[in-house]
Amino acid sequence: MKKVSNFIERKSLVPVIPKKKFDDVATEFLTKYCPEALEKPMPVPIIDIAKKKMGLRIVPDFRLSEDFSVYGQMCFTSGIVPVYIKEEEEYIDIKVKRGTMLIDPDTLFERNIGCLNNTVAHECVHWYKHRMYHLYNSGAGIDSCLTYKYPVRELDETKQREWSDDDWMEWQANGIAPRILMPIQTVKTTVNSILESSNSENTPRWWVVSKLAEFYKVAKVSADIRMNELGILSEVQ
Repeated sequence: MKKVSNFIERKSLVPVIPKKKFDDVATEFLTKYCPEALEKPMPVPIIDIAKKKMGLRIVPDFRLSEDFSVYGQMCFTSGIVPVYIKEEEEYIDIKVKRGTMLIDPDTLFERNIGCLNNTVAHECVHWYKHRMYHLYNSGAGIDSCLTYKYPVRELDETKQREWSDDDWMEWQANGIAPRILMPIQTVKTTVNSILESSNSENTPRWWVVSKLAEFYKVAKVSADIRMNELGILSEVQ
């Protein structure tokens, strides 16, 4: 193994990023694509970043699974991918170009804007950190997946020694995406502003979580987890 940019990399080019570095990667990403989000609280325009800054093509036209178990899919190489046509109740193959992000339209209509934004951020992380892995495998003649689908099964962090390359990449994208949408540099400031706007001396925690999610346009569960990660839970009962 060799050390590159403070991260240990495998020969397959999958960066092994420890959880304590997830905020660093999120900061690196925003510094490159949206530095203003590090300077003042704001909803991160992740869809604009994906399309205008990263040059990705977002296609929100097809259901990606029959049971709505897949919200998004990042295509690392050009080729054929199956999509599900609800009206016909069958899968068909479509051609995609490298850098295409497929988003199930029901991610917004049946979930919410928070789910959509997290899905896009998740796929952006894959493109940002993991496309070299796929280029390497493609060049080496290794049979690798054309795409990555989100969400995936929950991983057991106590069994990391048993994880595959795919497991590492999914774990990284799952952890880094919400940190991009809720930057460490602004979350506490935002929470303080929310508390100041409250008319109650004992502001309920659920209300703060709801307002935080509304501000950053993320899911409430993501806002709740983010508060816990940053130790804000102890400040808001």
